[in-house]
Amino acid sequence: MYITLVLNTIFFILLSLLNFTFPGFFLLKPLKDKLSSWENLFLSTIVGFLLFTLLAYIFLSVHLIFLLIPSILILDFWFFKHLKDYKKTFSFPTKNKLIILMFVFIVGILGQLLIISPSGIFLDKDLVFWSSHGHDASWHIALMNEIKNGFPLQNPVFAGEKLVNYHFFSDISPALFNLFFHLSTLDLYFRFFPFLFSLTLGACAYFLGKRVGRSFSSGIWATIFTYFAGSFGYFITFAKNRTIGGESLFWGSQIQSSTGNLPLVESLVITLAFLLIFQAFKFKNLALFLILSVLLGTLSELKSYAGVIVILCLGLTGIWQIVKERKIWILTSAIIAAITSFILYFPNSSHISKFLIFEPWWFIRTMIVVPERLNWLDLELKRQTYIAEGNFKRVLQIELTGFLIFLFGNLGLRFLGFITFFKILKSSFSNYFNLILALICLISFLLPLLFLQKGVTENTFQFLQYFLLIFGILAGIAVSDLLKRVPNVFLKSIFSIIIVTLAIPTQLGLLKEFYSRPAFTKIDQQELSALDYLKKETSSKSVILTPPYNKYLRLNLSTPPIWAWSDTAYVSAFSERETYFADFEQNDIMGYDINKRIAYQQEIFSQTNPLMVEALLKEKNINYLYFPKLLRPKANLSKTHLIKVFSNSEVEIWKI
Repeated sequence: MYITLVLNTIFFILLSLLNFTFPGFFLLKPLKDKLSSWENLFLSTIVGFLLFTLLAYIFLSVHLIFLLIPSILILDFWFFKHLKDYKKTFSFPTKNKLIILMFVFIVGILGQLLIISPSGIFLDKDLVFWSSHGHDASWHIALMNEIKNGFPLQNPVFAGEKLVNYHFFSDISPALFNLFFHLSTLDLYFRFFPFLFSLTLGACAYFLGKRVGRSFSSGIWATIFTYFAGSFGYFITFAKNRTIGGESLFWGSQIQSSTGNLPLVESLVITLAFLLIFQAFKFKNLALFLILSVLLGTLSELKSYAGVIVILCLGLTGIWQIVKERKIWILTSAIIAAITSFILYFPNSSHISKFLIFEPWWFIRTMIVVPERLNWLDLELKRQTYIAEGNFKRVLQIELTGFLIFLFGNLGLRFLGFITFFKILKSSFSNYFNLILALICLISFLLPLLFLQKGVTENTFQFLQYFLLIFGILAGIAVSDLLKRVPNVFLKSIFSIIIVTLAIPTQLGLLKEFYSRPAFTKIDQQELSALDYLKKETSSKSVILTPPYNKYLRLNLSTPPIWAWSDTAYVSAFSERETYFADFEQNDIMGYDINKRIAYQQEIFSQTNPLMVEALLKEKNINYLYFPKLLRPKANLSKTHLIKVFSNSEVEIWKI
């Protein structure tokens, strides 16, 4: 098994070079003299990934997906034909610096992969998942299956309806790597793409820190903060129960756990790549300008939060360029990116109520009072009392306290980034790069303070990820500058140890929390056999009805079956068939009318009249009834015309 994984990993790296890196070299050729060889390598990979995704989307839309690989091969041929133009020396730092660099990257990537890669593996023939991966991976793998079926995309867990109001671009490349190259969707989602984007995340942080701080030290510290720095939540958990942890105690998840959300880590990488290209690009090559602007527009389809932040900040910077120089290059790029985002999103959207809800200070208020967070109810009661008394001076004092806890708690040791941030802020109106960097920090911090997302309200804290990412890099630059003022090597070492010690407890606590308990959920061998039956023995157009999720069911197992753990898309994901309804949370976010389907599910499984059950199933054109035996319908199915086509100790499948 491990040999196969190693061989497939090597195969994936080669495929990434051919499909992403070499075509990216083709696009970034005008910038090759403005970028170092290593910058060119990694930025070409990121730009090539966006190009591959966009081309795939276009070919899928016109049902010509078979043209994708020949198109990529043409770009590869061009690259190899002009290979002599790229024979630029890859410079390496000195031996000691190289050892430090390799150590930081290896440990950093390993730490990020430990958040996701152990999920989606087989233990004692059961497929196991940690954290929320059983839910998230099921949804994304179900989407990959739909993408392989071609456009228009159907909702895999809301059968008969088109997929709307969802940004699915992060699933295109894994889906096609599975379709064309037969790599496992589990490896692609849990291991291969997380590895690629963890590596490029660290590389972009290093390059950006090195460019802004103008030293190797700035780059390496920027990378350290990106991979390892967390919140100050461990101060609270240690005071309460002598443990280190509290990664999201102040609501914001940390960058080191971003690989657990593949669209998020991809958007973080692309945001840093955009900043690096923006600094190097001089707006002299019209073709490259147009292509990069269009590719930037795809960011919204990877992660809408990133698209909103980057395109908005680019537009504001463009307006300042018009005021300052009477030039429209930057604003034009923002407009092209925004139009591209609209064109990509519009065909897959439907009328939906407000995506964002104006609810200022919600995260701060809940951070203070929720028992799983600070549980400081006394402070909230004081605030309400002062409001009733009209003592607004005290109210302001409490609000400011909550704000500062939220800000510095989430930042952790990254608060040192304010040293660099204020330097950048001073020159932001004379330097467009500094302006857009400052705007990304400000807007990504302010948006979650003001808005919530419809459906899953706390998802809006993902805006905060871009603030934490940039501030980590700025903190790395600040630490590098501070170290230059330390007089001798011994004191530098002591200072460095203190910085690392204060920065990493959240990361260590997160890993301990992950692996101090068994897997969160599993799909056992018996159920995998049932899902495999659906995959191999039923029509690809079949619609499967599954039981309604029972959140009150308690099996008292350390690792419960996935259907008892959460409402997920697992049946669709691993059978490659559409389910009539599953994953109410995801469907609710996308704006579907879920109540009727929930009621229908409940009626089927609670109805005691067999003939009524049969009639209801035929009414909705259901093809198969799938259920774990513990969730069997109350009606006696043997008294219907349904045919039992599969049964084992865990699961039954009936054909309508």
